[in-house]
Amino acid sequence: MSENLINQDPFLIRLPGESTPSGELHFWENEELFPDGIKRCFWISGGKEGESRGNHAHWKESQVLVAISGSVVIDIENISGNKWNFRLSGSGNGLFVPPMHWVVVHFSQDAVLLGLSDLAFSEADYIRDRNYFGSLQAKNQ
Repeated sequence: MSENLINQDPFLIRLPGESTPSGELHFWENEELFPDGIKRCFWISGGKEGESRGNHAHWKESQVLVAISGSVVIDIENISGNKWNFRLSGSGNGLFVPPMHWVVVHFSQDAVLLGLSDLAFSEADYIRDRNYFGSLQAKNQ
């Protein structure tokens, strides 16, 4: 686990692409954030307004989240207790989420969220207990 990434704040990124009368094209070729490429891609659709998804952190995995359709509000808290709130709408913007950041996602109606990960799925990489994450925060302060 890279200490540099754990101490990195989440940040918005602009995905390269172009907009023409026939539609928008965006793509990912970011070897700086994911030097070994994308190892996992997932998407979430059908989220109900007022409900949240995510509600976990990762020990090692970093992600880029993109609202492909609709909009999402993402609440993030890091291991030091710092908090951020991001709103994603439009497929040309992404949010980089480093490891050891608790993520909660709120969906608009008909939103579709795309996730790009630098690691393959591993249940052992998930921290799903908010109280346990809070105890890690307490040790880090």
